[in-house]
Amino acid sequence: MKTLKNRIFLITGILLLAGLGVFLYFKLEGSGPTVTIQGLEDTVQASNELDIRISDPRSGIRSITITLEKDGKKVVLFDETYPAINIIAGGKVSEKDLAVTIEPQKHGFSDGNATLHLTARDYAWRSWWHGNKTVLEKSVLIDSHPPRIEVLSRQHNINQGGAGLVVYRLSEPCLRHGVQVGDNFFQGYPLADDKNNRLVCLFALDYRQGKETPVSISAADRAGNISKAGFYHHIRSKTFKTDLIQLSDNFLAQKMPEFDDSLFKTPPTSPVDKFLAINREIRSANAQEFQRLSSISDGTIRWDNAFLRLPNAARKASFADHRDYRYQGETIDRQVHLGIDLASLAHAPVPAGNTGKVVFAGPIGIYGETVVIDHGIGLFSTYSHMNSIQVQPNQMVNRGDIIGTTGTTGLAGGDHLHYGMLVGGVFVNPVEWWDPEWIRNNITLRIDTID
Repeated sequence: MKTLKNRIFLITGILLLAGLGVFLYFKLEGSGPTVTIQGLEDTVQASNELDIRISDPRSGIRSITITLEKDGKKVVLFDETYPAINIIAGGKVSEKDLAVTIEPQKHGFSDGNATLHLTARDYAWRSWWHGNKTVLEKSVLIDSHPPRIEVLSRQHNINQGGAGLVVYRLSEPCLRHGVQVGDNFFQGYPLADDKNNRLVCLFALDYRQGKETPVSISAADRAGNISKAGFYHHIRSKTFKTDLIQLSDNFLAQKMPEFDDSLFKTPPTSPVDKFLAINREIRSANAQEFQRLSSISDGTIRWDNAFLRLPNAARKASFADHRDYRYQGETIDRQVHLGIDLASLAHAPVPAGNTGKVVFAGPIGIYGETVVIDHGIGLFSTYSHMNSIQVQPNQMVNRGDIIGTTGTTGLAGGDHLHYGMLVGGVFVNPVEWWDPEWIRNNITLRIDTID
């Protein structure tokens, strides 16, 4: 009997010790609160919002302290202590979402290097009941002043549907800078090997943007501070001609089979319906493809002098012609022609307009076999409806190199070259770029003579 009681006491003691061990294991757990922060960058501007989440599901959150320190001065941005359920159960708060605003100037901090500190404690029994501690430190650069923009070039005369170039300087390196024209932004670039830290931006007005279009330079530094500066410019309004395209059954019978029905969301039921789908849907998709191809450009100016046009060629259509498409006496569609059509002999050799890198060589919808060349700082030339292509993507070409031959691919009704020019994804009038006097007055002199 006595032995049985001893065994019961022993087993009970073991169970109590085991339970105590499990209890202490959980209360003495060594994991501190987890912290996630969104909105914290390497630079801090005049006002910065931080979204912070702190969680500790095992022991609960005891306290959170956030400070900003610079040159020996420390400012408390957030400091809270949270209650416990009781000494056994831990904290009442297991998760906390915070929105903390950093405003350096409000707290008397000047620009420069600073340190953000965050300390979070829980209700574990570690460290003599002080709990586990999570500490995060982040070195930040306080930058509360927007960059200064100094416009160096003076007069800027831009044609509607044309291009311009502005020269400027910034007071500090900026992640993003360039010219805003209406809703279109054109990236600026540093001049290669320039000791005066000059920047240039090639910008454009599309054919719809007239005299009331707002034009300005903008710059954003690493902290997100943004500056804007206007500059003198004069926009010359242009009136573009209307052209009439007569569609024949022979043309539809010849061209429509070249476009597979799988290209359309809803298969067309007639040649006319198919033409309309091509002229609208595929044309729009092709425009987006040209924008994509010209979205990234070489930062070096590759071209030199005026661009070459197709030799001994007659102009068959002009830039921004507003075309009415007529079938059996009825106007069935209207589109705008964003290039110049040049016709010479059939399968005439096509020279590269200027030096640059081929970024695309292949078919593009209504444009057929097409070559796109990047000439640097956002300037691209395009060559379409070609019969053959003699270059490949990533190939460097020089001014006058033969890149292929003219043809009738795509939606072309006869052998010709569709010649296009893009500035920052916007089609512009190629005539400007064929004119050495225009390039001299609007591009070269500004780069060569402005310090």
